[in-house]
Amino acid sequence: MRTADSSYYWRQMNLPGRNWGVKLGDLDDPFQELIDFHLDWQNRYVHQDTPLSKFPTDRSRIGRGVMLSGDPGLRKTTQACAAMVSICRRYQVDGYFVRFGDYVQDKTKSFASHNKVDKGLGGEAAVAQTERFSELEHRLYTVPVLVLDDVGKEHRTASGYAAQQFTTLLRHRHDAMLPTIVTTNLRGGEWASAYDESAASFAMEAFDIVYIKGQDYRAIR
Repeated sequence: MRTADSSYYWRQMNLPGRNWGVKLGDLDDPFQELIDFHLDWQNRYVHQDTPLSKFPTDRSRIGRGVMLSGDPGLRKTTQACAAMVSICRRYQVDGYFVRFGDYVQDKTKSFASHNKVDKGLGGEAAVAQTERFSELEHRLYTVPVLVLDDVGKEHRTASGYAAQQFTTLLRHRHDAMLPTIVTTNLRGGEWASAYDESAASFAMEAFDIVYIKGQDYRAIR
């Protein structure tokens, strides 16, 4: 049964168990920028079937997400998940959580599975793996609110594959009026070196960027 009190409701969002049902209002110190994002949701998310007469008067924030940037241990993931939970509960929309490194790794594996299937190898296991990834990727490209966690910690190669996947996914979501919450350890000046100038420029265009400072919560427990 899909209610907010059921484990299925939260599992299908791929949320870490410790974040199930935890809203911004449940945190001791929710980030103001995420509270503002939550309250401004109807100016940022527009369903594809919305008539033009119902579009926000100010379209500048449509599709615009939030990027939380800071050192490890500053509760960026906890805050991002709480924002998603708050939005899903208040506005009755679907959400999904994924670590960017897991997405890149799964996509790389899916190419290998596709090659096996194309060559008639791998059997049902390879077919099932490609189908599972196709379903996951469709969800990432269409879910109203996505938390993309730990961007910048994934394995990167000289080909720039991770940067390409990051830009492709988020450009699509931005153009499709689907806001994204990103967490990253990268600072503004590090984007161009970690990815490329295009990714850095797009981040400035598509996100409210929040630079977080403070003590590592994990170190003071």
